[in-house]
Amino acid sequence: MNKLLLITVAVTLASSGPLARAEERINAEELLRAVRHSTAQNEELTLKGQLREGRKKHPFRMTIRRTQIAFLFEDKPPHTVVLDLGADRFRLRENHSNGPFTDVAPGDYGKPIRNSGVNYLDISLAYLYWPDPKYIKEDVVSERITHLVEVQNPSATGPYAKLLIWIDRQTGGLMRMQGYNKAGKLTKRMQVIEVQRVKRGEKKYWALEKMQIYTLDPKTGRVRSRTYMELDK
Repeated sequence: MNKLLLITVAVTLASSGPLARAEERINAEELLRAVRHSTAQNEELTLKGQLREGRKKHPFRMTIRRTQIAFLFEDKPPHTVVLDLGADRFRLRENHSNGPFTDVAPGDYGKPIRNSGVNYLDISLAYLYWPDPKYIKEDVVSERITHLVEVQNPSATGPYAKLLIWIDRQTGGLMRMQGYNKAGKLTKRMQVIEVQRVKRGEKKYWALEKMQIYTLDPKTGRVRSRTYMELDK
């Protein structure tokens, strides 16, 4: 496949070629920069989806543009979350009930969206901009060879002190993310489990169909909530 659309808490369009070969020297910052760059779309792409926890469903429309990813939650009261993308920086904004847009403060990134197990940082790509990423190793996720990268939260606020990110070596898509608190305990696990074929005009994409998002109790390691992000063509 020439292009893969793997959408996380945030949503990432993959690059058309491999990010790096195993025999080449791996640079973590270049990996993340390539993922950020791959989000850019010259043509607007809109998909319908939902956050689902058991019988509770929160529908949304997700629109991907060249410099922006927007989530519009349509059930009342309406709520829009927008990530403005730059080469080396981002801006996370929101509005409620079609009111004015305001910036989301980093201290609010851990707040749940729609009372689900998904927070602002999960649904955005903000962690891809955290400085000084560290390359860990090559790993395998769902039978795909990936690059494992560690990023540390540059702020004292937010839901995670550290994130581990698995990036598909061939496509550049995000395959798995794990968030840890300040004590180094795992609190969130997100993983792509199903993808689908999407056609827009003459172009075809591989798109996320389902991602599982587990919130864990840092003390016991038990799952507190299971949320699924599901997307339709």
